[in-house]
Amino acid sequence: MGFINRIDHAGRMMYATAEGAITLSEIQNHLAVERREGGLQYKELIDARTASPAVSGADVRNIVSWLEAFAREHLLGPTAVVVSTPVAYGMLRMLAFLSEDFCTIRPFLDPAEAEKWLRERPKT
Repeated sequence: MGFINRIDHAGRMMYATAEGAITLSEIQNHLAVERREGGLQYKELIDARTASPAVSGADVRNIVSWLEAFAREHLLGPTAVVVSTPVAYGMLRMLAFLSEDFCTIRPFLDPAEAEKWLRERPKT
């Protein structure tokens, strides 16, 4: 099903809900929407508890390349992703590790902890 996005420009926050099988194409579309709508630099909360990753290790490396290219042009705000499975958590940990030099992504199992973590990040 993909992503449903909401951008709060006044609060400098992006909110997204990911549902169903999430593919490389859907992630690229999500990032393109963020870029087009001017939200890349905002803090982002993604609720992916009803989603399942449908990406390979090679796809994760492609996502890292996209993020790195965006980071050359834009400040990227911190992203908290709430997941519900060990597989999704592990995939996001791999993405976070591979992109830590140019952006901050962190998986969470608890939505309240994700929100707390984002509140503690500096404003961008």
